[in-house]
This record gives sequence, C-alpha cells and structure tokens, in this order.
Amino acid sequence: MNIIDAHSHIRLYPDAEDLQDAQNLGINCTHSGFIQELNENNVAGAIVIDDSLEDETPTGYNSLLELAKQDKKVFPVLSINPNKVTLDSYEKLKKGLEEKLIYGIKIYLGYYPRYATDLVYSEFYSMAGEYGCPVILHTGDTYGEEYLVKYAHPLQIDELAVNFKKTNFVIAHLGNPWIRDAAEVVYKNPNVFTDLSAFCIGKVKNVPKFVYNDIEYAWEYVNNPDKFLYGSDWPLVKMADYIPIIKKAIPEEAHNKVFYENAKRVFRLPI
Repeated sequence: MNIIDAHSHIRLYPDAEDLQDAQNLGINCTHSGFIQELNENNVAGAIVIDDSLEDETPTGYNSLLELAKQDKKVFPVLSINPNKVTLDSYEKLKKGLEEKLIYGIKIYLGYYPRYATDLVYSEFYSMAGEYGCPVILHTGDTYGEEYLVKYAHPLQIDELAVNFKKTNFVIAHLGNPWIRDAAEVVYKNPNVFTDLSAFCIGKVKNVPKFVYNDIEYAWEYVNNPDKFLYGSDWPLVKMADYIPIIKKAIPEEAHNKVFYENAKRVFRLPI
C-alpha cells in the first residue's frame, strides 16, 4: 500500500537539542535521513512543513523549495509568522502558489499568542481559497511548556470554515486532547479535514488506550472516511513505529483513503 504522510517536518537548521532528541530515537533528522525513512516505509510523498518560528513569512521559502527540487517526494508547506508579515510575504507566497511550488499554508496556533481568527491571517486564508491549497492549523498540545494552548483550541476553526467557504482547512493532530470538539468541527463543515499525527511521539513501546479510543470516537462521530488523513509528525516519531498504530486505529477497508487518497486530493498532489 502506498502512503502519503500529510504531516512531517525537516529540520532545516537543526540545533543541538534537535540532534540529540533525534539521535535518542535513532532518527536522522537531515534531508537525506528523511528521504531514507520515506523509502524504507513505502511513503510515496510527504507534506513537509517548515517549523521555524522566527523567520519572516513565508518561513523557509528558499530552503524548503530547494529541497523539493532535489526530491519529488517532498511537497512543501510554508508557515506564517504573524509577527513578521510584509508586502513581500504576500508576493512570495502568491508566486509560489501560482507556480505550484507550494502545496499548503501552516498556521502555528498556540506557538504564537494569536487566535485563528486574528485579522493578520485573513488574507492568507483568502489566498489559499483562491489557489486551492489547504491551510493546516496546529491544534491541541504544544511541543514546549512556554507556549499557550488556549490559542490552539480546535473549536475556533468552525468560524474560519464558515467565513472562508472556498478554503479547505486541516485540523492538525485531531485537536488532541480536544478530540470531541475537533470531531464536531470536522463533521459539521464540508471544508474541514483532520490529520492523525502526533498521537504518539518519542520511543513507542506501549500505546495508551486513549489513543485508539479517541480516534475511534472521532471516526464514528464524523462518519466520513474522506475527512481523515494519515500524518506522522516526523521526526518526533519513527515512521515504522507510527504507521502500524494508525493502521490499527481505523478500519482496514478505509486504509487506502486515509493513508493515500485523501491527502492526494486535499493537497492536490501530482503523484
């Protein structure tokens, strides 16, 4: 079965902590290590999100697009730094979308102290709708105790879905731990999807029961296999560890949709 990973990261500028965390997991978080892991796990393509919180919008523009030129399995998603938005930000992003170099936009809710409805994001939502690229929004727990999770609640995405009907939104991480709220937003709005990334990070030994219970609840509540996308959040977990978890969490007859078809359709991937 071919797989598309709808939520991954490449550490473009890994610091000592990144490298140590990856080494502890047995993960090579470089570009070559990433491609090797894709190949070893039959992953045909990956949505790769820049995760710099300091660069100017759109973050990682040159570096991530250059990586995509080197390997056809890399599909860049560029993120928005709401504190560093200029006219050039819009022009760069528009150019990348027009030339089909960018496959999505990422909003880091919780990592910046702004809600999803902040006006600084509005033009980017409209742009995404115009060019048919989805907007991924981080929701739920943050990777760092210094961030504010109140800004990462999935319920606010309902307002975006209603106000920007031409734009598709992807709730990252199924809103974990606000699973029920996220499930309602996905169920209610035809332009909202969710990825199943980051339910387990680090070394996976015993998978907590709530992981399967939460995904099963959302699956049954939404009652639409077209709304769910597989994602790993690599390099926070090894793909070989995470793929079997999601395979077990959803019905086998929906595997092809969740692991491949849905991401290909939502992100309009040329594979």
